[in-house]
Amino acid sequence: MSPLSRNILWNLCGQGVLVLLGLVAVRFVFKQLGPDAFGLILFAQTAAVVLVSIFDLGISATITREVAGKLAGQQPYVTDLLRTATLIYWGGYLVLALAVTAAAPSLMLHWVHLKSIDLHTATRVTQILAGGALLALPRSLYGSLFRGLQQMGFNNVIEAGALAVQQLGIILILGFFRSSGAIMAVAVWYSASYLISVVAYIVAARRYVPARALLPGYAPSVLRRNAGYSGQMMSNSMLAMVHSQSDKLLLSKLLPIGALGTYGLVATLVAGVARVTASIMQAAFPAFSLLHTQLDHGGLIRQYRKVQALTVAMTPPLFAALVFAGMPVLTYVFDPSVARSLMAPLILLSIGSYMNATLSTPYTLSVAVGRPQIAVRQNLLALVIVLPVAAILVYRFGLVGAATSWVVYHLFAYAYGLPRISRECLRQPVRGWYAHVLRAFALIAATYGLAFAIASRTNTVILIVAYVIATVAYLAASYAVAPRDIREAIRDAPAKWSRAAEAA
Repeated sequence: MSPLSRNILWNLCGQGVLVLLGLVAVRFVFKQLGPDAFGLILFAQTAAVVLVSIFDLGISATITREVAGKLAGQQPYVTDLLRTATLIYWGGYLVLALAVTAAAPSLMLHWVHLKSIDLHTATRVTQILAGGALLALPRSLYGSLFRGLQQMGFNNVIEAGALAVQQLGIILILGFFRSSGAIMAVAVWYSASYLISVVAYIVAARRYVPARALLPGYAPSVLRRNAGYSGQMMSNSMLAMVHSQSDKLLLSKLLPIGALGTYGLVATLVAGVARVTASIMQAAFPAFSLLHTQLDHGGLIRQYRKVQALTVAMTPPLFAALVFAGMPVLTYVFDPSVARSLMAPLILLSIGSYMNATLSTPYTLSVAVGRPQIAVRQNLLALVIVLPVAAILVYRFGLVGAATSWVVYHLFAYAYGLPRISRECLRQPVRGWYAHVLRAFALIAATYGLAFAIASRTNTVILIVAYVIATVAYLAASYAVAPRDIREAIRDAPAKWSRAAEAA
């Protein structure tokens, strides 16, 4: 089995475990602590995600790209790169943690709308949660190292293990605490679980790099060498995060914090499925980077076509499963009336995230070949074109408007960024990409769309049967219209995996 295939499998398994574990504590938190507490947790995590993305400075992508292509022959350079990144990331964490601690009282007073939690408690909880969630910044450094090494089993074992510890701890805490102290204990445990994952990454990294590489240091030559690429990636990461989190940030300002909690769960579920795409891209990025470094454009395009076909064809059953299971799952977590109000946002977020999946492989190839400025330009334009539309949609239509804004953003990306990537990176006409994706959407509508329209007002058993029938029809149709080389790769995959298992 190739390193790319192995890492895709590791990432898919790991993200599947993360999605399942992520559901475990939601019911406990929402039922026992209420919507305000649940909303505060999601608000702190969302704010941390945005800040981490802004202050990542493009270094994580740079580390993955540089380690993938240069670790074997330029060990001293990679050591200097890691030491400089360690200094920047841990220094950035301290600055952000102090800034959030200082800003929390004003945020609680002027930004969020509390109903059942007093201002002082909300402030302390936000400070503790943000302090832990911001550890995602240094954690991304170590995760990028393992992605560059194409050893993504470590990423998935560590992150799934940390989340399992987190959810188990929350369940135990909520089982013992029956007072207002429960939310504070949950916040502390959330932060402790982030710290556990960082320590695990550091211990695992010692297998591949010397201890000196994990200590803070400063190498001006490393900064000069990577400033251009890192700067573009920083801008792109920051702008993309603004767009991906704008719906939740706008909701936190315009609606009660409890609404953010219910919408945030739906967004988290969809994001959990979308992490399958991210997992494939994390495996593809170092492979694309290595082929580009070797000047193998033909091999790069062949690898690109396989990854794109896998992503476009294999993610719809996952998003469809979420939509078909939406009403039963949301009713279990909340209640029937809340579940009904969340189904339209769930469907729209799933559509938008599938659109994101279709764009992920072209985007990953563009940054692997050193053209991140395409996405930067796209997201700058989206700030003045899409973001105002998102604000109007949220103000006018609430949760449905927030979810619709995610679809609008990707329509803009289809119109602007994709043609440039096809022309400048793939060196192919964009019409072939549009035809491929439009065919996929037609298959989805004819199978899953029709089945859901028929079964959506029935019971859970009929929903399951309808989903199974639609999936069989979709997979058969997708295989029939796939290019010949993709069909051959699918037919050969079981034999290759069997040989790889025997060799292991």
